[in-house]
Amino acid sequence: MAPGSALSLIIGFVLVWQSETVRADLSLDGKNRFIMTGQRMAITLVNEGKMAALAEVSLNWGEPESGQSRLLPLAVSKPLLRIPGGQKTNVEVFYQGTGLPTDRESHLLLSVLDVPPAAKTPHTMTVALRHRFKLFYRPPLKSTLDEAMAGLSWEMQKETAGRLIADNPSPYYLTLSDIEAIGPNGQRCGQPIEHLMLPPFSMQPVDIPACQPANLRYQVVSDAGNLRPYGATLSPDKKSHGLAQF
Repeated sequence: MAPGSALSLIIGFVLVWQSETVRADLSLDGKNRFIMTGQRMAITLVNEGKMAALAEVSLNWGEPESGQSRLLPLAVSKPLLRIPGGQKTNVEVFYQGTGLPTDRESHLLLSVLDVPPAAKTPHTMTVALRHRFKLFYRPPLKSTLDEAMAGLSWEMQKETAGRLIADNPSPYYLTLSDIEAIGPNGQRCGQPIEHLMLPPFSMQPVDIPACQPANLRYQVVSDAGNLRPYGATLSPDKKSHGLAQF
């Protein structure tokens, strides 16, 4: 599974015991995230299996606390569809044009449930797989994602040893992977942080309890889902920006 991906497996149906039937034939044509820039976007679903697959497609808010009291201003063209074996089909996402911020990205979750067929043999457990992918709606913005990556800064908190403040002043969501802190003597500070997503215009504490870090190595996920390596030299007196590593 590629980093930055939002994949999760959820047991959907459980029927008794002994043997299992698990389907994992659906994919989204190799993508692990989606960037929507207009009022409609096509998403390709691929059935890599030999048998027909039934898929349930839905959208929800990416931030649970933001979506409980608001209706989602987006919809999918085919909430439930059948895909023949070895074939692909398109599902369109529609945005009504209002309801999302115009000065920053919005984070949503695209959910695809691979609905299994009914069990044909007794004593069988049938498992449904739910795949979740990040979908970002991106309005026209003055800055670029590359500028947002370069603008991310880190600050050592003097009051709490081993705590950094990550500052994302951009209108983009920044997804970081494999954040590794290095101590003043070149030693690694504990285990790398596997995943951190910074919302637009946000600051977030990052705790490195093993030592007082002097350097950081981390990766930022691009629109295509690729990892771009960055490094930052930390200073106790000022904010430090990461530099792209080639």
